[in-house]
Amino acid sequence: MLSKSKRLTRDDFSKLQKRTTIRSNYFDIVISPSNESRFACVIAKKRVKLAVDRNKIKRKIYHIVHDIHPKTPHLVIFYPKQNAHNVSSKILSEEIKKVFDTI
Repeated sequence: MLSKSKRLTRDDFSKLQKRTTIRSNYFDIVISPSNESRFACVIAKKRVKLAVDRNKIKRKIYHIVHDIHPKTPHLVIFYPKQNAHNVSSKILSEEIKKVFDTI
């Protein structure tokens, strides 16, 4: 699990200025330059109905991000899609790694 110091707070969401959106098969990512890397995972109830499934996806993403970081510090927000629930952690990890390599 990702430590609280590495997660975005509510105040950080309002500080996002220069945003870049990257779309993937399993999630959309919003990236903004910053002094330190911080992450968040936001899943709407409309996309994934069950709280159990939403929490599983969040845990998967936070676990992957704990091991893989972008080269330069950024504020990163993940918006997983509905099909991210059925995908293995390995595939999600590869997708996140590809995105972080392009930053």
